Amino acid sequence: MPTQTKIDEVALLKEKFDSASAIVLADYRGLNANDMVELRRKFRSAGLEYRVVKDTLARIAASEAGLEELAELFAGPIAVALSYEDPATPFKVSEECRKAYQPHYEPRGGLFEGVLVLEDEFRRYATLPSREELLSKMAGLLASPARALAVVLQAKVRELAVVLGEVRKKFEQEKGED
Repeated sequence: MPTQTKIDEVALLKEKFDSASAIVLADYRGLNANDMVELRRKFRSAGLEYRVVKDTLARIAASEAGLEELAELFAGPIAVALSYEDPATPFKVSEECRKAYQPHYEPRGGLFEGVLVLEDEFRRYATLPSREELLSKMAGLLASPARALAVVLQAKVRELAVVLGEVRKKFEQEKGED
């Protein structure tokens, strides 16, 4: 018989899964308490929510949220990183943690804006640029044609000034010969 605490936890996890833009699951077994505190700090400083969840409750919540593929990844003790904004961030932070705490922290996969990401694709998602990086690149690309046009126009004005200067010199030479 499920207790009210477990029912509440499933409802909370379902709500979080529904509203998250990205979810990363990781096996954290083998980390000591100090490493876990540091790991949580890294995720929080990146604006992410990091929770250790019971796999059975998380599997039920994922199924209720319509994420059956994700539910299959919940097995054994597992940590969940949730992002409600930039979907690339939990993948980046998890990859950093994998490198820092190897072999005790291993990402299992996750969800990137509704797309299931398995272990073999994980690193590809971790190398995606953040939303801010993409916006700055797009702004640079949008400004690039205007900048190029300004440079070309400035060069043409310079060339016109040189031509006019040469015409003036030639005109003065011809006037001096008369």
